[in-house]
Amino acid sequence: MRLALCNKTLDDRPIEAFFQLAAETGFDAVELMPGSLGTPVSDPDPAMRVQIRQVARAHGLEVIGFNSLLQHTPHLNLVTRDPDLRRASAAELVAIVQMAAHFGAPVIVVGSPRQRRAPEDASFDEASDLFIDELRPAADEAARLNITLCLEPLVTSLTNFMNDTREGIAVARRMNHPAVKLVLDVKQISLEPISFEEAVDLALPWLAHVHVNDANRHAPGEGETDFLPIIGKLKSVGYEGLLSIEAFAFADDPAVVLPRTRAYLEGVVAAAQSSSLTARVI
Repeated sequence: MRLALCNKTLDDRPIEAFFQLAAETGFDAVELMPGSLGTPVSDPDPAMRVQIRQVARAHGLEVIGFNSLLQHTPHLNLVTRDPDLRRASAAELVAIVQMAAHFGAPVIVVGSPRQRRAPEDASFDEASDLFIDELRPAADEAARLNITLCLEPLVTSLTNFMNDTREGIAVARRMNHPAVKLVLDVKQISLEPISFEEAVDLALPWLAHVHVNDANRHAPGEGETDFLPIIGKLKSVGYEGLLSIEAFAFADDPAVVLPRTRAYLEGVVAAAQSSSLTARVI
């Protein structure tokens, strides 16, 4: 399993400095916020983006995905009845998919909790239909470009739509689109009434990406979350994607914490692999 680093928590530093940090601390790939790459995202190939792509490659980093898709456009909404806002939101998602293709990013995480608040009187079915209708043009474009959109369930303190793994599965099943899958996030699932292992079993047909973070919002190894059963479960089901670290806080300088995190996860992956081999021998 390879490791990726999200720039969400570190977006206060220049993107070039983030790439340098990711490379120096031993990561294979990065997951980026579209807004950190220059706006508007509908500009197909501005010089700044060409430079950003070149800098990432110079550091030996693959751009594996995008997240926090609409942080740069807080006025948009993916679950609204307003026809003008619906068109604008759908068009922005299509532009983000096209930008992801420009960077060679195969995964787009559809989170953006503030931009997916449903009308207060909307049922889950109506909210799902509104969301799916807005997402479909981006999903069709993603399928054409060999990109996967990963729905991200998020707790009720962040949004009022698609709040847990089961609801994420329900939306993915309802949409029934080849480019629409799920991301499983360790911190998110720690707030659900099921374990990560149970979430994997439920979501396996749609599982395409994994965010790893401690339940305390810090990087893996910096809290009480035991990642051995989590990684062991992913290996047991044949998950071959990246583990993308989406920390929301650092107790120390990231340049100090991230090598420690990488070493911790590499040790967990090795231990999970050893346990898997032992189980097969037995």
